[in-house]
Amino acid sequence: MNSPFTLRTDVYPAIDPSSLKGSLTGLNALVTGSSKGIGKQIALAIATAGANVCITARNAAQVESTRKEIAEQAPNSKIIGFAADVLKLEEQEKLVQEFHEKLGLVDILVCNAGDNTFQPFHLTDAKSWWDLNELNVRAPVELTRLVYEDFRSRNTGSIVYTSSRAAAHDLPFTTAYNCAKTAITRFAGTLQAELNLIQKIEKGVGNGVAVYSIHPGEVSTDLHSRGLPQNVVEKAPYVGELKARLAKTRPKFEGGLPAWTVVWLCAGKAPALRGKFVDCTRDVTEQAEAAAAGKLELSVH
Repeated sequence: MNSPFTLRTDVYPAIDPSSLKGSLTGLNALVTGSSKGIGKQIALAIATAGANVCITARNAAQVESTRKEIAEQAPNSKIIGFAADVLKLEEQEKLVQEFHEKLGLVDILVCNAGDNTFQPFHLTDAKSWWDLNELNVRAPVELTRLVYEDFRSRNTGSIVYTSSRAAAHDLPFTTAYNCAKTAITRFAGTLQAELNLIQKIEKGVGNGVAVYSIHPGEVSTDLHSRGLPQNVVEKAPYVGELKARLAKTRPKFEGGLPAWTVVWLCAGKAPALRGKFVDCTRDVTEQAEAAAAGKLELSVH
């Protein structure tokens, strides 16, 4: 598909780590789904940029391993870890309590935890379909609710939701995922619009809280290798065949691309992109210019 913006597959001058060094110093970041994959890369980049970071995921051993690894690579940042299932409200509450006790108020929230299953709708049972929406929509929305006053009361900070190009395209065999990512993208944009109004009405000031949703790019993670249920392998082999063909045609995207795009956004480099759906695989400065001109639409190419 054609796009007016330059394709990017790895870090480039606008989001070069050296130019963002220290840009998040003194801030406290909570990154869900951060023990591995894209979430781990985002947590590492945020810590490298100077922020204190909480690593969290369901697997306690992976959380601790990643915490140690990032602490070694970002010795000037405080790195904590807390194992939690974001689908359980009581565990989210414990996570936020732990964060507040050890780091303070949340300055950066990155809701990255999520999952996907590739299967035709006629092979999808109702529970698994809604479970995907629970993980990709309800969990980040409820976590946002728990830390919302950290942002609203101080009128500062950044909230980032990992969305997908599925929010802008009708991708077959992922109906639950597509609906979920569309929902979280609209939530981000609507929350931004609401904050803009509330701060003006309640405090008579401009809103300082930035909300974004991002398409991280098809970075190779275990999600791509384990996303085919056995019933799909047996009854709809064409799904796996289509995935394999698409994998051969797409560029190789590196994890640093979405990670340092998130740092760039959280460093306040593009106020015009607040509330927007940001495609990490396309030049962010070009997207920011389009947004400032009122020409950035919800589309990923």
